[in-house]
Amino acid sequence: MQRNNRRIVISLSVVLILLLGVRISLPYAAQWYINSTLSQPGNYDGRVGDVDIMLWRGAYRLQHVLLYKANGEVERPLFRANSVEFTLIWSQLFKGAAVGSVHLIDPEINFVDGADESKDQVGKNEDWLNIANQLFPLRIDALTIKQGKITFYNPQTSPAIDISLHQINGTLSNLVNSDALSDNRVATGSATAQTADQGSVKVDASLNPATAKPTFDINLEADNVALVNFKNLLDTYAPFDLEAGTLTLAAELAADNGEVKGYVKPILHHVEVFSWKGDIKEDGDGPIEGGIELISAFFTELFENQSKDQVATRIPLEGNLANPDTSMWSALGALIKNAFVKALSGDVEDSVELDTLPSKKQKDASTSPARNQ
Repeated sequence: MQRNNRRIVISLSVVLILLLGVRISLPYAAQWYINSTLSQPGNYDGRVGDVDIMLWRGAYRLQHVLLYKANGEVERPLFRANSVEFTLIWSQLFKGAAVGSVHLIDPEINFVDGADESKDQVGKNEDWLNIANQLFPLRIDALTIKQGKITFYNPQTSPAIDISLHQINGTLSNLVNSDALSDNRVATGSATAQTADQGSVKVDASLNPATAKPTFDINLEADNVALVNFKNLLDTYAPFDLEAGTLTLAAELAADNGEVKGYVKPILHHVEVFSWKGDIKEDGDGPIEGGIELISAFFTELFENQSKDQVATRIPLEGNLANPDTSMWSALGALIKNAFVKALSGDVEDSVELDTLPSKKQKDASTSPARNQ
């Protein structure tokens, strides 16, 4: 009897030691697997620091995540985050569904415009969904972002263009791929962000990832964005620069089956396009550049609403998402109306929704021979 009890104690001790060994080695094994997954052949490599595993709540946390261009020609990583946490949702597991949530802490995405393709960084031509499925082979119900940042960097200019959206906080919910997990397949999200030293951005969106072609509804608002913070960007990519002013912007876009409808409404406040001191003396603009900016300043003043000190228009968009049509006459009419009739407001109009888009049946009916006769 004593011998049997001793065997049971020894067996249990061996099992406990083995479990303890597995538990201790599990983070290192997970780290090796994740680093191997991120370093698969392709344009981008990646690595993670420590891996923390919390078995009691079905979660694991990746510390110091990096994704970077494999050729070593880009000085900034495509993506980095101090922490990425994957958590299993037990309530869904009890229903027979493997669903989890993802929390990103201090994530950062860097887009780079380099001298050639080897120095560009936009993250295209990479199977990110396949990599994500290997790291977290569950359906994602909620994605949370805290203190995120998106930057655009061009080191070829002098000084270098380095602009960003920072303090991005947002959530994206109902990212499921099964009708059994939700009443509908439409994911909803919202986010806020800051632009440079001044200005804010707010986005509210819904999308259906189950459709073959993009289906989404996005509302975007930007307020009090200081244009001088984008001076280097405008100097490089526009025929004029803005010496002073702020931007308010409202936009609504809805797309169904690859067809989009919406508008963009930019409003420039207290704009100064041409400055003799800034453009001629300090920037050293020649007669051509100075002439273009002087003409731009003239038209800016001509179409400015004097009471609100703003230049504004409303640009409608409609058609194929890859190449939507814009009505320049409508945009010009809105520009004139803002200047001489009534100043445009910077609010979202709530005039564009998915259900306002014509259905495929309506489009077919409008183009049928019977209709056109």
